[in-house]
Amino acid sequence: MNFEEIADKMEVRKRYETLYWAGALIWAGLMFGAESLGILPQVGQADAWTWVFVGVGLYGTLINIYGTASPNLKITTTEDYLWSGFWLLLGLSGFFAVDIFWPIALVLIGVAIVVKQLFRQDSTILS
Repeated sequence: MNFEEIADKMEVRKRYETLYWAGALIWAGLMFGAESLGILPQVGQADAWTWVFVGVGLYGTLINIYGTASPNLKITTTEDYLWSGFWLLLGLSGFFAVDIFWPIALVLIGVAIVVKQLFRQDSTILS
């Protein structure tokens, strides 16, 4: 890979991240607006932050799937999926009285590390 290809990939990655954070901010604004108007759905112990984290996690997951499936991008990393799962789990834990978020988060972090190591290009574990 030459310098121009790396620079192009970095530019695409930057736009990808900007799109993610812009969507996350829009979603957060909508959820806090809905809460202030009293129209935010009340499910379990959910508040605006719960809905923000669930929405950001789902949005991130969808963008990651698109980034992985697109033949032109291929810029999605394991960390992207890890962060999306983290936000989604954090949000989902707000719907339940049981605080299972941290044990599941730790397991997912461990699984993500194992998967990343198993599928590295230079990995000799699978060879």
